[in-house]
Amino acid sequence: MRGGPLQKEHIAGFLVLILVIGAIVGGTAYYEKQSSARLEEELREKAKEYEPEWPVEDTVFIDDMTYGFDHRLEKYLFIGTDGSGAGEGEEYHGPMADFLLLMVLDYTDNTLGCIQIDRNTITKIPEIGAKGDLLGERTVQLCTAHWFGGTPKLNAENTVEAVKYFLGELDSIDGYFVMNMQDIAALNHTVGGVEVTIDGDMTSADRAFTDGATLTLDDNQAERFVRARMSLKDDSNQARMSRQKQYMDGLFQKVREHTRSNPEYGLQLWDSLQDVAVSDMNGMDFSRIARMLLDGEDKGILKIEGESKLGKVLNDGLEHEEFYADPISIRDVMTDLFSLVPLGEDYGVTE
Repeated sequence: MRGGPLQKEHIAGFLVLILVIGAIVGGTAYYEKQSSARLEEELREKAKEYEPEWPVEDTVFIDDMTYGFDHRLEKYLFIGTDGSGAGEGEEYHGPMADFLLLMVLDYTDNTLGCIQIDRNTITKIPEIGAKGDLLGERTVQLCTAHWFGGTPKLNAENTVEAVKYFLGELDSIDGYFVMNMQDIAALNHTVGGVEVTIDGDMTSADRAFTDGATLTLDDNQAERFVRARMSLKDDSNQARMSRQKQYMDGLFQKVREHTRSNPEYGLQLWDSLQDVAVSDMNGMDFSRIARMLLDGEDKGILKIEGESKLGKVLNDGLEHEEFYADPISIRDVMTDLFSLVPLGEDYGVTE
């Protein structure tokens, strides 16, 4: 006997209940799937934004941006001083830094490159006392940092601190080497002379320095070539820096040649210069530099661009040359030698 109207009503109600439950379950599953998809997308977007925390010693801060670097680097500051130092005891002050070159050895990429820094760069420098105590800070020419401190060692360390600040608050420089520019003769003698080509008439400094002449400098000529300025038609520090760069390029080439024939040449070079240098470097540092000059990729001597003008920032009543570095150029040069990675504005670094 077939079911009556009541049984059909029960069956219909049951089917409706099944459909409702199915809709709820299906809707819940769809909602959960959609929520999961949205969560996954959010996580993917956050993953794109995520950057590792860089230790503070591997970061620099340039033009309101933080940059990190993770290459294995050694950094050495070479300083050539003028003859302005004077005094004894509490009256002592150091000479000005006439030449500044930061050498960067990158053992990750097997490269060597340098940053030539204008001595007249306007930047913040520490003012330290005779015993190295910090007295204050001034924003003046970088070369004046070497004036502060009661010993040649403190003069050098103060210049190192100023260079670190100028190059984005760099955490460390691994060594410094200071030599008076009048002692360039000793360096020139050790390598057997450096070849240069004279650009412009420099006969007021040396009769052999005629425009276009290519010559191997003797020891006295080496000093005239890298120091001459006031007697020349172009007496700017920028022009002198170009000559100093040319001399250093030639010097590096001579070091390569000597190291190729004598793997111990770096040690010998260091030994020959100890008497005329103030330094916390050692022979092994020079040996590694010589080997990198021979075997590594040479990125050259890079220059930071900017604007030079006369001004009275030094506040001594006289006008002096002032160089204002372009922050973009600082970033680009540092990127070339440090392989910088941009981390962003006000990036939090770990201590």
